[in-house]
Amino acid sequence: MKSVKGYLGSDVRMDGSLETNDSIRIDATFVGNVSSSNSVVVGTLGRVMGEIQAPVIKVDGWVEGDLKAGKLVEVLGNARIKGNIYTPVGGLKMRFGGEFKGKFIMHFTK
Repeated sequence: MKSVKGYLGSDVRMDGSLETNDSIRIDATFVGNVSSSNSVVVGTLGRVMGEIQAPVIKVDGWVEGDLKAGKLVEVLGNARIKGNIYTPVGGLKMRFGGEFKGKFIMHFTK
């Protein structure tokens, strides 16, 4: 994975939609949908209320909304997720301590 290009710090609160072609790390409170052509990381201090869509999604914070990944969703030890996770077959990695409440839907890639 490339280095993170965008960053929203813990002192930030934003409402709206966020789209980027680069990777982004969110340690802020963000209300709205997030989309990246690369990767999205929700850090330990991050809180996202909305859908996240990217090839790779890593969560170590709090998310209320669906996660839609083209390759991988990684649920890290501090993660608290309330929503559905959509990945290709083999695209979920869960660490001890992470919590997920919702449906896990795998799809076959073409």
